Amino acid sequence: SDWHIRYSTINTNLRMLLIIAGIWSLVILLEIFPVIFAARLPYCSSREVQSRCCEHGPVYKLACTDISYNRQLATAKTLTALLGPLTFIIFTYVIAVVAVTRIASISQRWKAFHTCLTHLLLVLLYYMPVMLAYILGNLRLVQNVDLFTAILTVSVTLPPMLNPIIY
Repeated sequence: SDWHIRYSTINTNLRMLLIIAGIWSLVILLEIFPVIFAARLPYCSSREVQSRCCEHGPVYKLACTDISYNRQLATAKTLTALLGPLTFIIFTYVIAVVAVTRIASISQRWKAFHTCLTHLLLVLLYYMPVMLAYILGNLRLVQNVDLFTAILTVSVTLPPMLNPIIY
């Protein structure tokens, strides 16, 4: 089909390098600002962070000043990092569904939907536990640090472990 012929001209090495560099730059920018803001906070007592994960919330708790701005910044960063890619994925699925419905053959349409559903399952398998961990932690529904660490660890390790099984 026409797509296979154009694939090598659309996905060039330079274009992929630019996309990767852009994503890395965005990730670094998203992480550097909370670190800078946390470094500027005054810490009066203990500097022992009660967390086993790389997150800013437990560091902010140690400050002896108002941290509401830092919490708002962290929430905005997390929502951007989670919902930005998810919104993009959903948008591309809408485009894919419209394109697939234009395919004449029922068998080709089913094959395309099967591929999309498999990928969508993996996306949900990644996003649901991470969002659940975020909601549980942000709403303080889980007070035990060890339990929260366990939930967070499972949410970031289980989906990649299931990828080979699903595919």
